[in-house]
Amino acid sequence: MKYQLILFLLTLSACPHRGDLKTAGEPEITERETRDTLETKQGQNQLDSTILPYDPKPFAKIQTDTIEFIDYNDDFDYRNLIGQKNGKNLSFVYHWDWTENQEYNFRPGDLILIEWKMDSIRMAGDEEVVNVVQRVLDAKKISSGNLPIQFLTREDRYDESVKAIVSTMVINQSYLHNISPPERAALGYIAFDIGNECEWGYDSEGNRALFCQIVTALNLDYQCSDTQLAFLRTWFSKDSVAFGKLKSCPTIPNSATIQSSFDEILIQKDESNNTITVQSKITGINMRESKSWSWSQADLFEFGKDHIMLVDSKKTDLTEHEIDLNPDHDANNDLR
Repeated sequence: MKYQLILFLLTLSACPHRGDLKTAGEPEITERETRDTLETKQGQNQLDSTILPYDPKPFAKIQTDTIEFIDYNDDFDYRNLIGQKNGKNLSFVYHWDWTENQEYNFRPGDLILIEWKMDSIRMAGDEEVVNVVQRVLDAKKISSGNLPIQFLTREDRYDESVKAIVSTMVINQSYLHNISPPERAALGYIAFDIGNECEWGYDSEGNRALFCQIVTALNLDYQCSDTQLAFLRTWFSKDSVAFGKLKSCPTIPNSATIQSSFDEILIQKDESNNTITVQSKITGINMRESKSWSWSQADLFEFGKDHIMLVDSKKTDLTEHEIDLNPDHDANNDLR
């Protein structure tokens, strides 16, 4: 019994006071460790680029740089200005309304001078998440670029109506905000007899009408509308060949057995020579015969104050393909 009492007293004296106990998983965080964590997070979030070197005081210093403008991306909670320098893509959060203020309505290829700084943003829907970003405070165009602009491309997107992923036309909406009348005329002309996701519907008066992606994007109402025909015929009034093409108006819905459609459209305007070049990639399809064909095309236009003329058009040879219109077809079995 004596030895048991002695053992109990020794054990009690070796235990720390309850107030000194630390819960597992809750280590002390020193001021130095907190600062290191913040600096590490800043380093992880900043662009991997020698153009924008890491600043030990990122939230205080305002920096300037010259970049090549690529585009605006307004598809997320925070709007982004996308640029490029020395072959590296750069992204900055921005705050102005470029659709209303022409000073910020840049075109791809424009050289712009920017003022920017490091900043923090809270993620929408999760206010506890804070990211470090580059925020552009102001931007000014230094010189105009003369690069082809991608007016149309294709992306694979999920279509709720058919419950499947389909190839869909994507039109550059930001370009449309500063498109000139001659550019509208050039694009409207090449899309006049080539399908561009056209669907039957009804106009404001209840009349059946064919609505096409490019025609609508160019604010020309619907295919073969008075608005579309009057605009194109006015601008091509001095081009007898083009004007002759506009005397009849084709209607090619996307459900047609034989049809053609754009895969890509690039447009380049040369102000010094008053020319517009439109480069396009086109695919045709014959669903009855399970065949498709594709070609590339380059159309050169000359324009003036109130007219435009097609002066050259070059097409590559057709490339033909056999297609399988049955996605569930087993290549090892004959079609029934």
